Amino acid sequence: MRPAKNNIDILIIGGGASGLAAACICAHRGVPALLLEKQARVGRKLLATGNGRCNLMPAGTPVFFGDAAFAHQVLSHISPADVRAFFEGLGLVFKEEDGRMYPACGQAAAVLDVLRLALERSPHVQVRTDSPVTALRPVPGGWQAAVKGEVYTARRVIVAGGSSAAPKLGGGEDMYALLTALGHTLIPPRPALTQLTTEPAPIRGLSGLRVPAILTLLDGDAPVDAVQGELLFTDYGVSGVCVMQLSRMAGEVLSRGGAPVLSIDFSPLMGLVPIGYNRIPPQALDANTEACEALLRDRARRLPKDSLLTGMLPRLLAERMGKLPLPALARALTMYRVSITGVRGFAHAQVAAGGIATREVDAHTMMSRLHDGLYMAGELLDVDGDCGGHNLLFAWASGLLAAQNACIVE
Repeated sequence: MRPAKNNIDILIIGGGASGLAAACICAHRGVPALLLEKQARVGRKLLATGNGRCNLMPAGTPVFFGDAAFAHQVLSHISPADVRAFFEGLGLVFKEEDGRMYPACGQAAAVLDVLRLALERSPHVQVRTDSPVTALRPVPGGWQAAVKGEVYTARRVIVAGGSSAAPKLGGGEDMYALLTALGHTLIPPRPALTQLTTEPAPIRGLSGLRVPAILTLLDGDAPVDAVQGELLFTDYGVSGVCVMQLSRMAGEVLSRGGAPVLSIDFSPLMGLVPIGYNRIPPQALDANTEACEALLRDRARRLPKDSLLTGMLPRLLAERMGKLPLPALARALTMYRVSITGVRGFAHAQVAAGGIATREVDAHTMMSRLHDGLYMAGELLDVDGDCGGHNLLFAWASGLLAAQNACIVE
């Protein structure tokens, strides 16, 4: 291995959201820093968020899982308002849409551009791509990182290299390996915000159909989670943001040997309840069945039998349901049960549940409780959130907080 070089103040491992935010703080404060990214370019996953529009954060109350209390402690130091002020200071213009904050231009590239330009203008921060860190160890006065046979030394290090999710965009287990080798505990990662696979019979013939619906996740017969939104039927199961919101809990039920079931209520499709796009408390599964049956009886009095569902349901759904007698039809349209067989893997997941145990990290500084000068940020920690910018908000806030404290000269 070559001699150590590039003696710097702060080494940042990972060029995703939290790593780029941390690097910008170093640039702003004039602290010499080096950001190492294993891929050919930084911010690849960032460009893919929000279907290429990048919902930077929720406009409302953040929703977190894993160690949610830890996440909210971090946000008590770097609030959503602080994150917004950080980006506005870089020149980004925001807009709010459906409870989410986006760049006003609607392009994720604009978010990456303001981060990259801030770093390119700085004489204090270097960015090196194609530089995977294969080993990290404490040394007197700081830290050493091995990269392709070379050794980089720094006074402090911020590990911000993401999780196992989305391997095509750089996800992997390398950051877990670096930190567990230093004695940190790993809560086994599981895919989250992903699609669900189901038994084939109930969804046969519905592939490609998109409908508004209320979804209730059952553990056996007990409702454990619920959400409303647009449901997409696929060849393998179900998808859509609302399904992704339920995937974490579905994975938990499966991991403990349970039998998760999805109960689908098509009432929003029929105009019985407003169309919504949010989490809701689980309600009685038959809450809308009586109203549905009344609607169907009214239509049956006014319309020919073969037109009962025409004009109200999409053809694929009408063909599947049309032969049921009226009371059974009302139950099927409000309590359509589909057994969940699995959660799609990391290749399809937006984030990972689990990660490095947050009890070993100080939420006030993001520094390891096991090693001085070692900071962590972003998705590699045991914090994950809902769709809608919740995960990015934690990435920004934790990256900013880590860098602010790592930059302090003792």
